[in-house]
Amino acid sequence: MSDGERSAMPNVSSFAFWSQPASVRAPTFAELRRSAPVSFQEPSDFGMVPSERGFWALTRHEEVVCVSRRADVFRSGQGVGLGDVPIDLLELNASFLVMDPPRHTALRRVVSGAFTPKRVALLQAGIEEKARRIVDEFVESGGGEVVQDLSSKLPLWTICEMMGVPESMRSDLYSAAEAQLASQDPEFAGDAQERATMAVQAAQTLHGIAAELCSARRAHRGDDVLSTLVHSELDGQPLSDQILGGIFVLFSTAGNDTTKNTTSHALKLFADNPAQWRLLTNESSLMATAVEEVLRCATPVIHFRRTATADVTLAGTLIAEGDAVVMFYESANVDETVFPDAQRFDITRNPNPHVAFGGGGVHFCLGANLARTQLRALFSRLAERVWSIETGKPDFLVSNFINGIKRMPARVIAR
Repeated sequence: MSDGERSAMPNVSSFAFWSQPASVRAPTFAELRRSAPVSFQEPSDFGMVPSERGFWALTRHEEVVCVSRRADVFRSGQGVGLGDVPIDLLELNASFLVMDPPRHTALRRVVSGAFTPKRVALLQAGIEEKARRIVDEFVESGGGEVVQDLSSKLPLWTICEMMGVPESMRSDLYSAAEAQLASQDPEFAGDAQERATMAVQAAQTLHGIAAELCSARRAHRGDDVLSTLVHSELDGQPLSDQILGGIFVLFSTAGNDTTKNTTSHALKLFADNPAQWRLLTNESSLMATAVEEVLRCATPVIHFRRTATADVTLAGTLIAEGDAVVMFYESANVDETVFPDAQRFDITRNPNPHVAFGGGGVHFCLGANLARTQLRALFSRLAERVWSIETGKPDFLVSNFINGIKRMPARVIAR
């Protein structure tokens, strides 16, 4: 690709681009899918640590899935975001998310082993009961501010119950987890230094909570996931405080924010498409496909990056060893060649091979089924209780990583 061709590419790396809502970004991604599904982009000027190198933007479903499933060629160990963050800091905040096999495989196996069938079954019963209480309170109030009064409550409760976080620590955990993922937004942080400071302080808070809890679990083992991890081994050795802290930070941020934002987007989707809400309330058997369509349309995680370990060709474009490639899930999930009438919210859509949890492979989201369980529980109860939904104008998070809603009013009319 010549310098002229590169300069003519639509820009998806700038602060100006990511300051726009997803609906405004959509035509740019559509143009790239049509004309340059693998396009070279200039270094991003947006993030905790702005990048000094450009990257290849993957905007079609096919290439996103391909890269997701080729961990032998496309690695995560040099970072998964657009910014250049030191690897040791990345692992403190993202654990096995920024590791490659075999190290990633070994640690993920340990973490996965903490989710025993008995624990998951007990957690599911608790999720359904908590969802019922949250929805009933929201409905009886006639609605409210969606994020604060509905969306944020179940994910926070679920993660804290899983990890055995006491009530006294939950407010600090939630505030720190939010700060980690909101640090790009000018409402919360200004220049790059402020963004970095905000993110680091949030990570320190979460590591402090983790250290206190891990110390307590070593002395007195409980029946939560953190207790299991504290008493697990990796390569014949107990997990270090650094590894445990990284897992805790990952669970606290990913487990909270993605499901919260999916819930907020879902309420807006149903408010904007009342016929779909009526269909769901009349056909409870559609809940599973409705949740998948909500995930596709919400796409709470916008992108992940990989780094090529060898020269490889994607869509006729040569990617050189060492180049960064960025999978834009936001674009892949509306790829017209995969999703007929892709812009339409259709809760009967089946099949629905969305990549909201990644495109498969070794990094497929560990919490996918937990997220689905929470969404089914919330919207099953909402469908039982709510006749109609109205939402006000959402205030979107400014971020190139999280498709977030900061606040949004809603009114619901009970059945």
